[in-house]
Amino acid sequence: MIDAKQLQALVLSNTAIPHKFANTRLLVDGRGVLFWPQHDLLVFSDLHFEKGSFLTQFAHPMPRFDTKDTIKRMQMLITEYTPAHVICLGDSFHDGNADKRIAAEDVAAINRMTKQVHKWTWILGNHDPDIPAIVLGEKAHHLLLDCLLFVHEPEKLKDFSDCDAQVVGHYHPKTRYRLSNQKVTGKSFVIGDELLLMPAFGKYTGGLWSDNKAITALFDKSTPQIMLTYNKKLFML
Repeated sequence: MIDAKQLQALVLSNTAIPHKFANTRLLVDGRGVLFWPQHDLLVFSDLHFEKGSFLTQFAHPMPRFDTKDTIKRMQMLITEYTPAHVICLGDSFHDGNADKRIAAEDVAAINRMTKQVHKWTWILGNHDPDIPAIVLGEKAHHLLLDCLLFVHEPEKLKDFSDCDAQVVGHYHPKTRYRLSNQKVTGKSFVIGDELLLMPAFGKYTGGLWSDNKAITALFDKSTPQIMLTYNKKLFML
């Protein structure tokens, strides 16, 4: 587990911001991940492995290095945080045939990561209703830890006992903002009282603007907190 001095350094460098969500203390990281110190838990969302190779099938001139890039960034964060548990919050693989296109060396790299931690959970998403058997780790529709539900798309909290809030992927939120007289765009966390939307971590993942009706409608007319990621830093808007 990452120690207190390292966590403090992340906060002082504006790489991460502590945030109280549903009576839990989370660390929101500008590199697009969430860390829950109480459970030594690191959360990634929407990796979309092999999106590049999927698009090239339809004549899109897209370089096919996205899986390698995503794995490399994951490896760096896992080495830094040394979590006991990793959750990948759905759509980890871009489509049901991704396992037929992914390079053997990338499968080996993914499996090395899963062996670095005590527990690895693949949450199932709409792009990957099943996880290929070639990769290690547990798979689940959702995971409930204490009062927090981890799931790919929003669920009705009343259907889960002792559940106060949920952490969700799927929407790939992004935000436009003027920062120091410069217009910037970045993937974003969108955080309300009972719902936290994760940004997509994958290399070729687009997204919805955080003020899109599909996102704002999820927050019952309340104004959520936007945390913009930009140049590996985090900005609270």
